[in-house]
Amino acid sequence: MGKTWTKIRRSLRLIKVNRELLVFLAFLLVAIAFWFMQTFKEYTSTNVDFELRLTNVPHNIIITSKIPEKVNVNVSGRGYDIINYITKSTLRTIEIDFTTLTKEDGRILIDNTLWRRLLTNQLGRSLTFNSINPATLEVFYSTGEHRYVPIVFNGRAESDEKHVQCGVTIEPTFVDIYAPAYLFDTITTIYTERRVLTNLQDTTVMRLALSAPKGVKCVPDSVDVTVCVDLFTNKTLSVPIYSENVPQHEILRTFPLTVDVTFRVSSSMYNQVKSEDFVLCVDYNDIRPDDHQCAVIMRRCPDGVGNVKINPARVDVVIEHEER
Repeated sequence: MGKTWTKIRRSLRLIKVNRELLVFLAFLLVAIAFWFMQTFKEYTSTNVDFELRLTNVPHNIIITSKIPEKVNVNVSGRGYDIINYITKSTLRTIEIDFTTLTKEDGRILIDNTLWRRLLTNQLGRSLTFNSINPATLEVFYSTGEHRYVPIVFNGRAESDEKHVQCGVTIEPTFVDIYAPAYLFDTITTIYTERRVLTNLQDTTVMRLALSAPKGVKCVPDSVDVTVCVDLFTNKTLSVPIYSENVPQHEILRTFPLTVDVTFRVSSSMYNQVKSEDFVLCVDYNDIRPDDHQCAVIMRRCPDGVGNVKINPARVDVVIEHEER
């Protein structure tokens, strides 16, 4: 019997605790509901995204600048009006009629005045337009003028110590640009986006976007850039020595008549580099009366070779006078 009364007392205490908890939760829900009601009545502001569309563009007009897909609009109003607009207007779009815009030299300026006019009607009386990002929008266009210009790689490509960078190729080498007529005289080349590569060990192919000036459209807008990398090897050639600036009736002789030229070259170019690709000489004007040696000067060196060394770097010289 005693155990039964103990269980009953425990149950009564639990009922009392649960009742207090339920009363607390009820008051909490009422407070939250009251807070929401007050908040929805108050004026507030928020940001809303709108899709942007340029309509009625003539067939002979090419838009050469990038137009954002969306703009961010700050609006204000009562809380429930903002929520009502956002929930009902699932597709929010700003349409700008190209034919109604003021145009000047291939350029259109969409400013805050036009934004306000377009959005006031769309938002209705319950919401107020405050600002938009971007506040101004420049639109450039071409009436069909275009020109081919060369493409230049904007960057640096270096191989590691065991390889040699053999060159950079771009495909395609020219790009077709569309722009307002007044911009064409200022554009001679189009650069790729900036890229720096170091310690290359193999040929690398990259797809790089083109960095077009403002108001210029490139077709295509990206190119393939190939940095050729090859293993290098050393090669030695025997190259004859010429003399220069020698006065009439004098002869400048060198001993030896040829020197060894050692250089670094890629494996693919090894058999292409010949001794006649180098021009070595000694300059008569560098020889003083008591000199018996003169430095060997390199006047021409083929492209694609590096670390060029001449052995010996100085040669014996003898100046003879011709008999008249």
